[in-house]
Amino acid sequence: MAFSCTHLSHASENELFEVLGTPEIELLVRVDGAPLQNGLPTQRVKAAEWVEWVDEDDEEIRSLDVGESFLQGEEPKVLAQLGTLRVPETIFTDSFDYCIDLWRVGCMCDGRTPCARCKSLNTPCLRQIRAIEFRDQGPALRQKYRSTSQPSSRLSPVLDREGDPPLRSIRSNVQYLPVAFPINEKVSHALSVTAVSSLQTQVFTNFVLSAFPCYFKCTETQVPVNWVEYVENRRGTNSCFDWALRACTTSFAGAVHSDQRLLKEARVMYIQSLRSLGGLLSDVSTAKSDEALATAITLAVYEKHHCTDADSWLKHASGIRTLMKLRGPSAHLHGFGCAMYVAYRGFLVTAALISGEECFLQEPEWQALNEEIAANNAKLPDSSLYTDVVERGFLEVLKIPGHVKQVRKLLSLSSEERARRQPGVLRSVQAARAALRGISTEFGISVSMRRAGQDARQSFIGPSPHFFLDGYSTLFASGVRSGLLILNQLVLAIDRTQRASLELECQLLSGDSCSSSASSEGSVIRPLTPPDSPLAPQLVVESLITPSYRKPPTTDWMDHIAGTMGMDGVRVSLLE
Repeated sequence: MAFSCTHLSHASENELFEVLGTPEIELLVRVDGAPLQNGLPTQRVKAAEWVEWVDEDDEEIRSLDVGESFLQGEEPKVLAQLGTLRVPETIFTDSFDYCIDLWRVGCMCDGRTPCARCKSLNTPCLRQIRAIEFRDQGPALRQKYRSTSQPSSRLSPVLDREGDPPLRSIRSNVQYLPVAFPINEKVSHALSVTAVSSLQTQVFTNFVLSAFPCYFKCTETQVPVNWVEYVENRRGTNSCFDWALRACTTSFAGAVHSDQRLLKEARVMYIQSLRSLGGLLSDVSTAKSDEALATAITLAVYEKHHCTDADSWLKHASGIRTLMKLRGPSAHLHGFGCAMYVAYRGFLVTAALISGEECFLQEPEWQALNEEIAANNAKLPDSSLYTDVVERGFLEVLKIPGHVKQVRKLLSLSSEERARRQPGVLRSVQAARAALRGISTEFGISVSMRRAGQDARQSFIGPSPHFFLDGYSTLFASGVRSGLLILNQLVLAIDRTQRASLELECQLLSGDSCSSSASSEGSVIRPLTPPDSPLAPQLVVESLITPSYRKPPTTDWMDHIAGTMGMDGVRVSLLE
């Protein structure tokens, strides 16, 4: 855990060691006995540890290093940066080998004079730091000393076997890095395009890691081309997708800096993208392109954060559904089409629930697509029991809108017709609930196995830190519970004799009454239909993607909806 102390001189050595632990200093020597090369320290400080630290997951949190600053004008000419520089930085890992101390070396130069714009707005200035040459010597050193080092799956390269899919887990290094957004009150959106294009990839990366941190980091290697790679390869044009992209990144920068001018510029870019997209959709051949679908998805994400109209994102979702069906399932198995499908499929479940329709993804050809994606992911080196359970869980969750529609239709029938159809509908809902219960149990076991270290070979590996994976696991489990709550309400709406057992199960799932979901603070849980009520129960699906519930793009609100497979985008209640 790296941290800063602005008045370190006020603390005595004993007071400092009380907090950090007494340091242990050891000599740095090579395992082969040869002398150290220039640039390596002769000693190092071992990480401090707290013996009394207790946590349910037995996490180890240790102070890795104490850095030293230098004055402006006295910066070294060359710095060997052996690790990614991110200050402050928190690192969670299964174990420490004390080599991480050397790989996380870096410095940050401060003392710059803020630019005039940041002075006037009284905001932190993020303009570029004076150029210092950084040399990443880590890969070269690891390659040079691999033969004398202990084998490590984290460092050793793995070659593709013939017939295996590409090792996507080692292809990218997506990181959040602060950037200055070059726009002010004197520059129109048209004049700023050239300047923005040079920073577009990093600003978009920051947006993705703010809005979809867990979902993106845990799926980025499961698709042939992820979103950041697709944006990087474009390098900025004036297409409808790039206007949509700029709308998202500019609004994100506006939210970061609390700058209303940037938000207004983003709105202009959004309208420009909509107009350009209309031309693309006028031709069937271009309407099937990745460009058209990527633009529609990006505009839909913008709409969720800004809600230009109460149901505007649903209109985009309807268009996305139409484009996907026009393209067909096979267009979403390979290339960037797969990334677009994986990114937006949870929102299609949300839209189906709100619209009162079945989700088209439950059709056999789309079910086959999900199964093939899961099979391809199982062949990846960073695959695990998690990825398999998550894919099978989504296959069950996407059927929930269809069950809701089926039960609503049943409740609207006459008594005689309802009595005739009720047993079949009840069996269908109970079968779905049993399948989702099995997914929940299996996922819980896989989580326990990883935490107990019993699944070392099949645990998550690759570039994703554990806190992303744990966050993603939490969101998935929450989505499964919300799905079970909805299915329980459907059973209760059909068969009131199960009320007592269902209410108990709902309380165990949510800690509250039998009402799903994702909710905001202060939300009101609707009452259940009383057992002796003569009125038929009514299912109410409330959208949680509205102007009242929306959150800015600097939050992980979208991550929660995507990670819960769309379940955090709605609240389903059973009313009398």
